[in-house]
Amino acid sequence: MENEVAQASARVADIVAAAERAADELYAQAEKRMRERIAEGDRAAQNRVEAAESEAFEILANAQEQADKLVREAQERADEIRDAARQDARDIVGEASATTRGVLRDGTELSGHLRELSESLRANAELLLRDVRMAHSEMNARIDQVVPDASVRDRPAAIDELDVPEFHPGRR
Repeated sequence: MENEVAQASARVADIVAAAERAADELYAQAEKRMRERIAEGDRAAQNRVEAAESEAFEILANAQEQADKLVREAQERADEIRDAARQDARDIVGEASATTRGVLRDGTELSGHLRELSESLRANAELLLRDVRMAHSEMNARIDQVVPDASVRDRPAAIDELDVPEFHPGRR
């Protein structure tokens, strides 16, 4: 029996050793699978990160293209507005220049007319003065005919006899 017990003990020891080896193998396999799963998870995470980065770069590129387009459109619109403003300014300056030329022409014409009027008034004033002097001379001659011996002091009384109307400047 001792032999049988020794054999059973040896057998149990073999079974325990086999179980320990199996446990070690199972542990190694589990650890290997765990590392594979972790590596697979890392690869999946890396793939997701790369995909997200790629998508972010695409979104950024699209946004940059849209921004570039908007900037181009805004620049074109600003150029159009600036060109229109310049044309408006040229038109306004042209109109102002034409207006000032017209004012100068009208002023020159008016000045010429005023000069002609001034010359006409001067000529008429000279004619009027000449006519007044002639009338004065004639009136003095008539007075001398009516009252030949009257002195200058006596003439106002003699003028009353001639029925000469009085002249009052500034009255109507």
